[in-house]
Parts: sequence; C-alpha cells; structure tokens
Amino acid sequence: MKRVELLINDEFYTEYMRRNHEEELEPKFCQHDFQHHLNVARIAYILILEQNLLAYFVKESGLSGKLAGKEVIYAAGLLHDIGKWQEYRTGIDHASFGSRLAREILPRAHFNPLEIDLISRAVYEHRNIRQDMSFLGERLHRADNLSRVCRNCEYNEQCPKFKNKELTISNFEY
Repeated sequence: MKRVELLINDEFYTEYMRRNHEEELEPKFCQHDFQHHLNVARIAYILILEQNLLAYFVKESGLSGKLAGKEVIYAAGLLHDIGKWQEYRTGIDHASFGSRLAREILPRAHFNPLEIDLISRAVYEHRNIRQDMSFLGERLHRADNLSRVCRNCEYNEQCPKFKNKELTISNFEY
C-alpha cells in the first residue's frame, strides 16, 4: 500500500497529528493519535471484508481494483480525525475541517480525484450516522465507534461521550 505509506509520511499529515497530540495532553481520554487512526482504518476494512463487500465497494465506487479499495478505506481511517486539533482550538466541526485537510493531503499521495471525493466524503460523514450517508462513511462511523472500548477506561468518569454510549457487547456486532 504505497499510497498509504506516502500519506502517513506526508509532512502535513505528520504536522496535523502533532497538533492533535499537543491539544490532547489533557484530558487523557479518547486520544486521536496515530494508533486510533490505524485502528479505525483496520476495523473499517475488516467490517467490509466480513460482509464480503470489498468487490461491491470497488465496483460501485468505480475504483481500479481491490488494492485501490483497500487504500481508499485505509486512507479514510487514517484521516478521519485529522482536524480534531482545530475543533479543540476553535470549536469548528473536526469532520468538516478534516475533509478539507484530506483534500489537500491526498493528491500528494497520488490518490485520484474520484478517490479523493470518496475519502473526503467519508471523513466528512464519519461523525454522525444518517440515512443518506455513503457506504464508506457508514463503515468509517461504525469503525470509529468500535475502536473505543470505554467501559474499562480509567477516564470514563470525565468523558462526555461515556454517558451517551451503550456499553454492551452488542456494540461489537455490526
């Protein structure tokens, strides 16, 4: 996955991840670091594979093949919270801002305009489930939720999301 490697080594990607880290020195819950991004990418890919939908995604999205599909899924996961630092600083929606940042980073990693649209839309959509969201946006949203196991987090008493999450094993079934 050469394009994914280019993405994670991109100077702007690295800078935005550094900014996320700086803004999340306190509180310690729900870090939006590289490990979280990678977990979301992997879980999104697994969700699609488990439902045997990779070929469908590739065909319906007009992608060149399964490798392109995998790279698009991973890129979306790796970029989904790239704008979180700006939300901390200004209150702007990180999904919308991150979608714009993704459009700047992705061409340098050799993603084509169609792929950039798919990834940017999924980043934009990942925060809130809606009836009209894209295939990738829905999987990204679910992967993001599945990436956090909040019940045992030592910071859940301070976490604003903890009170709103249903904490049963059924969360793992999508």
